[in-house]
Amino acid sequence: MTPGSQVARIQAYLRENARRQYEVEALPPFTLFFHPGDPFPSFSYAIPDDPVTQVAAQTLSALRAAFRRRGRVTRFEFFEAFAPGLPAVLRAGGFREEARQWALVCAPPDLQPAPPVPGLEVLELAPDSPAADLRGFALAQRQGFNPQDPAQAGQSEEDELRRNLQANGWQAYLGRIAGEPAAAAICFQPIDGICELAGVATRAPFRRRGIATYLTWLATRDAFARGAQTACLTAEDERAGQVYRRIGYQPFSVMLAFIDAL
Repeated sequence: MTPGSQVARIQAYLRENARRQYEVEALPPFTLFFHPGDPFPSFSYAIPDDPVTQVAAQTLSALRAAFRRRGRVTRFEFFEAFAPGLPAVLRAGGFREEARQWALVCAPPDLQPAPPVPGLEVLELAPDSPAADLRGFALAQRQGFNPQDPAQAGQSEEDELRRNLQANGWQAYLGRIAGEPAAAAICFQPIDGICELAGVATRAPFRRRGIATYLTWLATRDAFARGAQTACLTAEDERAGQVYRRIGYQPFSVMLAFIDAL
C-alpha cells in the first residue's frame, strides 16, 4: 500500500467513525459533524470528502451558517497529506490554523510491549460497569486534558459513556493507582480493519510513570486480537508522539485543525 492510499483509507475511516457518533450534514466537498449535546469547539468539525484544492466562497458561507445554526464554531479537521492544498484555501477564506498534531499508525507486526507500571490497575469498562468506574473514567479524561477542571463527572457523562460502550462498540480503559482514577484511553470499533485510539489522558499527579504508554499498548493489543489490522492515533506534538513510538507506532502525516478567525 502506498503512503497516499494509506492516508486516504484512514481519512475515510475517520469520516465513517465520526458518522457513528455525531449528527451529520453533507455539504460537498465536506461532511459536517456536530456533537449532539456538547458545544465545546473541538467536538464539532468538517472533514473534506476528497483532496480539496479550491472551495467556492458560497460554500464557506454555507458552512459557517450550518455551524451557527447549531451554536458551534466553524472548524475543519483533516490530514495534511490527504488535502495538501486545503490549508491555503482556508487561510484565504478567513480561517486560522488551530492545531498541528502528529498522526501515527501501527500494524500488528510492529507492536512492541510496554513495561508494566507498578501499582497500576487497569479496568476494561462495559455497558454494565459500576457508575463509580464510568465516572472515574470521565474524570481521568477531563482532568487529564484540563488539569484545572475541578468538576466531578456527573450523570450525563456516565450515561453518554454507557451509550457509546453499548451502541458504538467502544473499548474503554480506566487506569487506577491505589483506587484513584489515574488515566483513561478509548479504542473505537474497527471499520474495514482500521481502528482509532483516542482520549488517551493521564491526570497530572500520575504522569511520567509510563501509564499512557501502557494503556495505549494494551488497547492496541486488544484491538489487534479482535481483528483490526491498522491502529491510528494523533498526538499533540512530536514530543508527545514519542510516547507511542516506544510501542511501535510510526508517524504518517500531520492532523490539521483550522478554526474560523472572522
